[in-house]
Amino acid sequence: MNTIKTLPEFATLSELEINAALDAYDDSVEEEHSSCGGGEENEPTPESPVVAEVFRLIRAYTDRMNTLITEAKEQNREISENFLADLFAFEPEAPIERVAFDFVTDAVLDEEEDEN
Repeated sequence: MNTIKTLPEFATLSELEINAALDAYDDSVEEEHSSCGGGEENEPTPESPVVAEVFRLIRAYTDRMNTLITEAKEQNREISENFLADLFAFEPEAPIERVAFDFVTDAVLDEEEDEN
């Protein structure tokens, strides 16, 4: 996870600025969905570079987690609670990295709860 970094122009943004951009994106998606019938296939691409960077980081973290899990399975290693704990112990450096990583860990934890 340490190799995933934000682009320099986003590194100094505060969580408040990032969340404001995400909220504005959510509002635009809700407005567009209500006018076109909704559906994930109609989800607009973010016009905000901040939102685009959050999405890029989410994809990168998700891809990295999937790679680590696949490698563990290929080596016939069990994916233990410690494995997930180690992944979740990662501390992103920039606020935008933290926001993106939180989305990923929340999704994993939600999926785990759904399975139980």
